[in-house]
Amino acid sequence: MIKDTLIKLKEQERELRQTLITEAARNVFGEKTYDQVSMAEIAKAAGISKSSIYTYFNSQEELYARIVYQDACTFIRELNQKIHKKDVDVIKTTIDYFLDYYIEKQSQWRMITHFALHGNKEMESVDKLNEIGRGLMDAFEMVFVQAGCKSETRLLSHTLFSCLSGILIAFRNYPGRSEHECIVHMKKISTQIEAMMKAYIAQQMCILAES
Repeated sequence: MIKDTLIKLKEQERELRQTLITEAARNVFGEKTYDQVSMAEIAKAAGISKSSIYTYFNSQEELYARIVYQDACTFIRELNQKIHKKDVDVIKTTIDYFLDYYIEKQSQWRMITHFALHGNKEMESVDKLNEIGRGLMDAFEMVFVQAGCKSETRLLSHTLFSCLSGILIAFRNYPGRSEHECIVHMKKISTQIEAMMKAYIAQQMCILAES
């Protein structure tokens, strides 16, 4: 009994340490591109020694890939839960969820944009990261399948993701506006994207019905 308790406590301590490291690393990676970050910076942000990080992660790349994977899985899982609810407006739900999620989780969003803009083809994990990206597009594509689209669902998923990403990049920290004003403005733009997407889907369905 005592042995089992000690084992459980050690596992809990290990999980807490990993969480501490990943949270600190997420913030550091969110401020800089991958190649500008060092393990020393992450250790300082986490308040632990650099050697302690290597107890839990073999390399900076493994740590980076772990964070991206965990964050993407959380987003995809929650999105799928939302769009599969009965009588849900899948287009509006997806747009609102995407903006709300990444407005709140700025470090996650900065990691995505840094990798998208700069990337790092030398990373051994690049294929795994690209696989995660495809998983995200699969989730977006399912939105259009749920909405009744019969063709070009992949293209539409790329279009929607690009539009929403553009809103966040252009207006999340727009000069001269408060955070509240930025959010209100982004939501107004998103309603236009929603209207255009729904109009296109309706047009597509009418064409299919007539053919």
